[in-house]
Amino acid sequence: MKDFFKTDEAMIDLMIVAGVLLFIYITKNITPISPDAILSGQTTEGLLSFFGAKVNVGILQGLLLSSGNALGVLSIVLLAGFFLLTMRVSEIKKEYNKKFAPIKEESNATVMSIKWEVVLEHVNSENPAEWKLAILEADNMLDEILDSEGYQGETLGEKLKAMSPGTIHSYDDLWEAHKMRNLIAHEASTMELTKKMARDTVNRFEMAFRELGHL
Repeated sequence: MKDFFKTDEAMIDLMIVAGVLLFIYITKNITPISPDAILSGQTTEGLLSFFGAKVNVGILQGLLLSSGNALGVLSIVLLAGFFLLTMRVSEIKKEYNKKFAPIKEESNATVMSIKWEVVLEHVNSENPAEWKLAILEADNMLDEILDSEGYQGETLGEKLKAMSPGTIHSYDDLWEAHKMRNLIAHEASTMELTKKMARDTVNRFEMAFRELGHL
């Protein structure tokens, strides 16, 4: 279907270009084309002469002048219609190109923002299980961010160690947030996590993500 539209679009473009070139060629090499030239018979005389026909210009001019107003209006309408058609075809092309334009991939910042909204939904819940989930997901986001920043390591802890403490002001807070994640992961059954603890931990992640430019 897209190939069909592309072919049809190319044909329309070709027809428009051909029409414009023909108009220019006739005007420059055969006869002028304007309302006055049409009414005076000059345009018709030039075309007929070009194709080898003979015509009584006086009779032709009389016939044209007898309906001069109508022909003048008609010629203006035709010219206006040509330009309107060209504009409309241009609009159709723009709509087509917009419709079939390749979908742009979301930026990494946008993807992270969407994930962060999910984290906030979890931490603002009244379900303690979701508080823990918020911290675990924020920690996963941190792992992705450090990977994208080029920090090497088998574990997230090693990647954090690869960072310079001076990289961000919230470096120590980031470590505290990661330690809270480890407590949840290894002592989930016995650890008691309050909503305040969860929010404080999520806030530490958020400060670091913003400093790193991923929120």
